[in-house]
Amino acid sequence: MSTVYVAPVSFGLGDLVVSLPAVQGLIRQGDATWLVARSAVQAAIAERIDGLSGCVDADAFDAFDTIAADGMDGEARFVDLRDHPLQRDHWWGSAPFEQAYPGLRINDIVGRMCADFAISADLASPIPLTSFPRPELTSSVVFVMDTDGPAKRWPDRRWLALAGALGAVGIEVRALARDESGGMGSIAPVAAPTPGDVVDVLTAARAVVGVDSGPTHVAVQQGTPTVTICRPGNIYLRPWPHTRAVIGDPCDPACVASEEDYAYNDRVDLRGFEWQPRRCPVDGRCLDAVHADAVLQALGEIV
Repeated sequence: MSTVYVAPVSFGLGDLVVSLPAVQGLIRQGDATWLVARSAVQAAIAERIDGLSGCVDADAFDAFDTIAADGMDGEARFVDLRDHPLQRDHWWGSAPFEQAYPGLRINDIVGRMCADFAISADLASPIPLTSFPRPELTSSVVFVMDTDGPAKRWPDRRWLALAGALGAVGIEVRALARDESGGMGSIAPVAAPTPGDVVDVLTAARAVVGVDSGPTHVAVQQGTPTVTICRPGNIYLRPWPHTRAVIGDPCDPACVASEEDYAYNDRVDLRGFEWQPRRCPVDGRCLDAVHADAVLQALGEIV
């Protein structure tokens, strides 16, 4: 048996989730597969990846020394999904990327990476993370309202309007939160203090509506009917039957320029990189164009 160390496309929860076809493909091939976690949240999710041999911290991982040591007993290699031209050459979703790879989305990107890294990946449907679903949430629609970047926020009034429309037809709505102090107005929170709790809550939900964020990607991975509210380009939408996207207006030129300055795609090794959430200079108003009725219609198509 050979040993493979695999690092996701970046350091977020969603980055690990969209990289799972590569990780799971290596596991299915019979390799002893170790996740090289780029962040604490990725390390916390590692125990939910069925068949994973273990997890190592990317900051402490030295590929050359580790593989040399493993090589004494058998074959070993390191697959870094950041070290691929599709990742290095362009910021995904940018105009240059769209010009170079029109219509290419995250499953296509990961599929091409896997082919080049000799990984047999299955992108036809998601393989869920191990979960312990919360039975009290099976009739609830869970909202993922928070994200690590203010550029991805949907206005509060839209969430409240959507909650009101769902409540009018007898559907309970809950807001994913770290603790019971979360929520918004009439939208009660459901506490998920750990990444594992997030998996359990979103697996149990009747459906999920969320901004383009890590927990929303988790819901998609778990096969939960999911509507993602996202900016134009929807680069991270995985187009499976249980997913839909509702897309905002084109980004303001000032927002596009700030994202170009923010882009770090050409950096393969993220050790020592001090990430900061990108702030949109026009307060993410592209998502203002998404109205509750459009989200409700998308939700009706999959629930």
